[in-house]
Amino acid sequence: MKKEIKIHWFIIISVFIYTISILVDAKANNIKNSAVVFMYHKFDNSKYPTTNVTLEQFESHIKEFSNEKYNILPLNYIIDTLINDLELPPNTIAITVDDADKSFIKIAWPIFKEKGIPVTLFINTGSLGNSKNSLNWEEIRKLISEGVVIGAHSHTHSHMPELSIEEMKDEIEKSNKIFLNEIGEIPNIFAYPYGEANTVLINLIKNYRFKSAFGQHSGVINETSNLFYLPRFSLNEKYADIERVKFISNNKGIGIYDFVPENPHIKDNNPPYIGFSLLDEKLTYNLNCFIFDSNGSVESEMYKFNERIEIRLKRKLNEGRTRLNCTVKDSDGNWRWFGSQFYL
Repeated sequence: MKKEIKIHWFIIISVFIYTISILVDAKANNIKNSAVVFMYHKFDNSKYPTTNVTLEQFESHIKEFSNEKYNILPLNYIIDTLINDLELPPNTIAITVDDADKSFIKIAWPIFKEKGIPVTLFINTGSLGNSKNSLNWEEIRKLISEGVVIGAHSHTHSHMPELSIEEMKDEIEKSNKIFLNEIGEIPNIFAYPYGEANTVLINLIKNYRFKSAFGQHSGVINETSNLFYLPRFSLNEKYADIERVKFISNNKGIGIYDFVPENPHIKDNNPPYIGFSLLDEKLTYNLNCFIFDSNGSVESEMYKFNERIEIRLKRKLNEGRTRLNCTVKDSDGNWRWFGSQFYL
């Protein structure tokens, strides 16, 4: 009898240990955080459709974001959560605006403020007060007093990967000095002009003590994301219809590691070799990836080796910006999205 009891308990303990090991492994193979970051530029200014959203589009976004299922959080809170390996609430969203266009303070901010939606405004210091369409420092200080967080966006808004390292430093240092003089502090987050970066610039941003930096490529942020090349979903007249915004807002991240090419500035190897590994190997089977440059869709072949994905392009990339988008629907019915940008 005692022998049977011992065997019985041995089986129970063995099953328990096996179950726990499966759960631990499943947790290790899945991300715990997802955050969708949206990027605006101009509001209700149809003269610039590629960077503008109409008032009707913007109001439909606000109505959607007001839905209780979303958690709209300050950008710094999201970054700090990732840095400290903590957990974000479900359906986390952040709002960013680039370039300090006058329409932000006239149209967008009063609505964001009324709804209690936190906003990060990335500004290139060289443009402030230089035209009737740009905010000035007095307005920036007013916005800060009302809760807007300021991020750095270079000084002249140039194509920074084309600059020498000294010119890059000059862009950052001029911007930092002006910020210090005008608002008494230097922002701790950075947005690359046009979303363009290379490893030299990324390392400089780290050395200048920014805690994270953003591009302009689509994708959902999670704890495996590169903190110094984070994605944002750009909204403009063509890509700001409410159904797209709803779809994006409910996307989750994809756990990605060992991504190549490490340098987003493609110089020598064109077409580049693209590869990465997935935390969750089960996502491999239904994953789809698409590459677009200024000439349109780039035909490619995708090879899947367990968790490893390799993409072979069938032609050279055209000069300018190229975007990679990978999406997959997981076993729970959630759409997941990873993206990156290359620059030639």
